[in-house]
Amino acid sequence: MRSYPAVKIGRLGVNKNYKGLGSPLMEFIKAWFSHNNKTGCRFLLVDAYNEPDVLKYYQKNNFQFLLEEVDEIQRDKDGNPKPLRTRIMFFDLIQLIPKG
Repeated sequence: MRSYPAVKIGRLGVNKNYKGLGSPLMEFIKAWFSHNNKTGCRFLLVDAYNEPDVLKYYQKNNFQFLLEEVDEIQRDKDGNPKPLRTRIMFFDLIQLIPKG
């Protein structure tokens, strides 16, 4: 999957005063990129903060982890493992193409 065309969503955030708009916004983004395949891309990518609420949001919106957490281990300058700040997640736009 590393060589398929993708669009990376930058820092997506919703002001706390507008809670509940994140998923409709994500649905709009998915629809925009899948309608007539404007970009020729197959996937949406995010570099999600490695925090339970953030990961849960993307999973709720059908994003999947690109790699298992153990395969994403980052290391400090001495080679020691350090906690991941972000996790790479993807959504396959082909899910939105009508079958038949």
